[in-house]
Amino acid sequence: MLLSISVVVVGCLMGVIDLPKLFKRKEWKEVIVYSVLLLTGIVFGVIAVNLWEFPSPLYIIIWVYKPVNQFLAYITGN
Repeated sequence: MLLSISVVVVGCLMGVIDLPKLFKRKEWKEVIVYSVLLLTGIVFGVIAVNLWEFPSPLYIIIWVYKPVNQFLAYITGN
């Protein structure tokens, strides 16, 4: 639990340090991208420190590309 809290605190500190600069320069796209990546990193950091089982990202890629592959095979006649 302490490791999870430390991951969240470090992530929040990173956001507090970097985000005000982006807000001052009105870089809204960068704020959104930075926030999404930071939140993703915090979530994966909490998952990693708690040693929770997480499915491989390869399964997501297979799930996305399998219908595309089947469609292209159907079009080309393979």
